[in-house]
Amino acid sequence: MDVSSIADATNNLIVYLATIIEIAHYTLVIYGVRNDWGELKARKQPVATWLMSIACCYGGGMVISVCVGKPALTPLSNNQSVLMMTIVWWHIFYSPKDGIYNLLSWKPAMLVIVLGKEMIRTRKIIKGVKLGRGAFPDSLLICTILGMFGACGGGFVKNAATFVRKQWNHETVKSIHLATVTKLSLLFSLLYNLQLLGILPISFNTVVLLQLTVMFLISASSKLGVNFDPFHRIEKIITSCVIDYSAYGGAGEEKSPQKKAGEEKSPEEKKDSLKKKE
Repeated sequence: MDVSSIADATNNLIVYLATIIEIAHYTLVIYGVRNDWGELKARKQPVATWLMSIACCYGGGMVISVCVGKPALTPLSNNQSVLMMTIVWWHIFYSPKDGIYNLLSWKPAMLVIVLGKEMIRTRKIIKGVKLGRGAFPDSLLICTILGMFGACGGGFVKNAATFVRKQWNHETVKSIHLATVTKLSLLFSLLYNLQLLGILPISFNTVVLLQLTVMFLISASSKLGVNFDPFHRIEKIITSCVIDYSAYGGAGEEKSPQKKAGEEKSPEEKKDSLKKKE
């Protein structure tokens, strides 16, 4: 069986399991929301947890809807989908003795959920790309960004809500960074766009298979406590060449605050200072 056949079979499986992988998506997202809230606080504010779950589960679709000129709440028009999300929300937050939440803490169960989540992520990126191409057919950049929002928009909404509550300062800004999953979503969104433009010489389903394989391995490794960023070395090289210029002999390296203030002295300088005092 060649790669093309495997890619076609994978795509057909994703379509066949649409409802199951949608549940997996809701499960993983709401599990993350529950981790942020904690048990005691969540039980006191059920409406707030439900609204936050709505925002995180449908945030990407809402952002894309606004960008392509549709009502922001369009993703919520599917009553069956919202009901399904609500059932998952109740089980994760309020099931007796936290049975479902504790089950998801079991690594094998979580890996199955992650696989389903990565399956539906392929659909979400593709949907974002196609909606973007319908509204902005001449902009590769916008279509690529909308594909990324389709996959990670809920995370952006969640982080935006967090930063609204925080006071903006140096430490807050330092905490802003792109997750590896977001970078990969941006990359594969670009690949889908290039394939639709006829520039990428591989089939659409092959890109789907490649995305599912890579992103499942990265996400599963993260859940197992092994964090791996395939972009780290590339970013480091680019940064050293065009940002801080450290590739050219450290010309752009910043001095530490102590050295700037003259607080750090070499042993020879310290001896000279003592002699002068004497």
